[in-house]
Amino acid sequence: MPRINFSRSQDLEVVVRRLIELLGLDYIDPDRVFVAVSKGSKSRAYARIWGIPSPFARLGICEPAYVIEVVSENARELDCIGLLKILVHELLHIPKSFSGGLRGHGHWNSSKNVRALLSRLPRHEVEDLCTVARRALEEY
Repeated sequence: MPRINFSRSQDLEVVVRRLIELLGLDYIDPDRVFVAVSKGSKSRAYARIWGIPSPFARLGICEPAYVIEVVSENARELDCIGLLKILVHELLHIPKSFSGGLRGHGHWNSSKNVRALLSRLPRHEVEDLCTVARRALEEY
């Protein structure tokens, strides 16, 4: 069985926090969204999101949080805009309740909606985010 290694990427967390701010996703607590880059995955996905669900919070173990896993082998193939799209797509899986649960696929996180959201961002912001995101992935 292949071993998957995970590394926390604080650079990609900066990108995600900035996307949350720029897109007005104010229901997301940016301090409880983390980004990990995985290596060794056989998945065809570019990224996945993992929630720490509310039962843990109700028991006082931890507060709800989210981890976006970027699959390095696949995400490296993407151009910069593609990488930002997958990060936004994963963020849109977070429900407005920020409960640790996840939204399924649908209109909210569709490709069309993701493109529309990214198209509203100032060009210089997109370029800056792209530079940081690409550099972060080169480390893996």
